[in-house]
Amino acid sequence: MKQKLAAFDIDGTLFRSGLYREVFYELTKMGAIPDEHVEETTRLHRKWRDRLHGNAFEEFEKYMVQMLDVHITSLKIADYEQAAQRVLEKKAENVYVYTRNLMRSLKEQGYFLVAISGSQLDLVEPFAVKYGFDAWVGQEWEKGQEYFTGNITKTHTGKDVILQGIIDKHSLTLQNSYAVGDSNGDVGMLSMVEHPIAFNPTHELYEKAISRGWDIVVERKNVSYTLKKDLHSDAFILAEAKFC
Repeated sequence: MKQKLAAFDIDGTLFRSGLYREVFYELTKMGAIPDEHVEETTRLHRKWRDRLHGNAFEEFEKYMVQMLDVHITSLKIADYEQAAQRVLEKKAENVYVYTRNLMRSLKEQGYFLVAISGSQLDLVEPFAVKYGFDAWVGQEWEKGQEYFTGNITKTHTGKDVILQGIIDKHSLTLQNSYAVGDSNGDVGMLSMVEHPIAFNPTHELYEKAISRGWDIVVERKNVSYTLKKDLHSDAFILAEAKFC
């Protein structure tokens, strides 16, 4: 019998921040990112913090990723590895209770756990091992002797293709499968499974989850709220409120 699968995004879904984001912060503290880009990142973060518009988070996140891509060839591998180690040492326990508990429950039921992240594989792999994932995928930066070459393998989109490759490799089944994600980049992955969950969704993912009838889960403070589509109308109802 083929093993059932459960696929999880990491950044903003299991991890309360973004692994790539925390590395960026560490690199700015080390002076490895030009000051003008630090200032622009701070401005965009403030817009997100103050909720000035619905896509403020996506705008902030996109700029940060672009800056890492632009400066990757001038980023010393040793500086990056030091920043990554600091993130793992200081932040690895900073996870959401709902997704952590769901992951543990599915693991106990014999599910094959998959982590698909847009963060760098050097961060994703130790994080995934720590939380008991069976397979994981992350963005890869090709390394030269002292600096990165600039060749990047992206994994923040096309997660449906990535997941299908894992399914084929490990002979998994989509029957009674789960996937959990928080952003538009997770839509392909969520579309594949029987039990898609939009967790603390961005505006774009929220709209898609509503239109497709996917479960929506929001974790705030020490309570998680599960919204499900009403079988008799287009409304979503509060199906569960659970202390974490």
